[in-house]
Amino acid sequence: MVVNSPGGDVQAALAAGRLIRERGLDVAVARTAFLDCDPGEAGCEPAEGLYSGLTIDAGAQCDAACAMMIAGGIRRLVGADAHFLVHSMGMEEKVRAYLDEMAIGAGFFAAMQSARFAKHRELSQGELREFGLTTGSQSVDALTGATICNSSPKRDNCRVLPAANAEAEAPAKL
Repeated sequence: MVVNSPGGDVQAALAAGRLIRERGLDVAVARTAFLDCDPGEAGCEPAEGLYSGLTIDAGAQCDAACAMMIAGGIRRLVGADAHFLVHSMGMEEKVRAYLDEMAIGAGFFAAMQSARFAKHRELSQGELREFGLTTGSQSVDALTGATICNSSPKRDNCRVLPAANAEAEAPAKL
C-alpha cells in the first residue's frame, strides 16, 4: 500500500492501521508521478484505459494521523526523500495503546507529544528506525519497482504491462 497523506481523522487512521495489519499489508510513504497527465486534471484521459505512472518518494508526505496507518504495516518503508511529520493528536490513551499493540517504540509517542498541534516535527530516518516505525531503509521501489517481478515465486503484486517489452533490471529513478 502506498500512502501520501496530510493527516486527518485519528479514529479512522487507527481503524485503517488495524485493517492493514489484519490483512498483512506492507506500506510505504510515496506518491504516484503520472507520466502523461494527472487523473485529477480536467480533460485528462487515460491512454488505452490506463493511467501510467511511477511510485516515488520525492515530495511524498505522511503527516500526523497518517503515522497511525503506517504503524499497521508489516513492512513499513519511508524513503529518504519522503517527509514524515508528527504532532500531538489528543486521545493519548487510545493512541498509546494502539502504538503498543503495533509494537512501535514508546519514543515515537513521546516525539509526537513533544510537538503541539500547530507545530509539526519532521522525523529523521534514524528516528523512524529507532522508534521501530520503519522496518527498513528501502524506498517504495522495494514494494512497487519492476525488480519485484524477479523474485521466485513472483510477488502477488507483480504486474508487467502489455506495452512493456521486457522486465526492468533495476528500479526506475526520477
